[in-house]
Amino acid sequence: MKILLDTNFILTCVKQKIDFDSIANALLDEQIGWIVPQEVLNELGNLKDKKDIKINDKNAARLSFEILQTIKPEIIKLKGNNPNVDIKIVNYVSGKNIILATLDKNLKDRVSNKILTIRNKKNLEII
Repeated sequence: MKILLDTNFILTCVKQKIDFDSIANALLDEQIGWIVPQEVLNELGNLKDKKDIKINDKNAARLSFEILQTIKPEIIKLKGNNPNVDIKIVNYVSGKNIILATLDKNLKDRVSNKILTIRNKKNLEII
């Protein structure tokens, strides 16, 4: 099963110390192939390097890269000229058997795919 990670999901898991890889593997009884769009990596990189951002957020972005290195996701480039990453994510996952890992309500409402989300600050759930 493939799961596409978006920026807020990764950062929130890091901040709340949620091991999304282990928990998701326990939820699903098949091998997970993680997908991370290059645009998500760019957003994390911008957060990590931003000057006027809380140190907590900088550290979370930095740790996100370390976690991503350990899970070895497939890095993809989203198609389209639209600068809005969410629209590109919707276009990419639509009609595909890909779970979308997000906390973004607007994004959840725009796709018919299954969603991997955080419940009760420590648990993951597929809806």
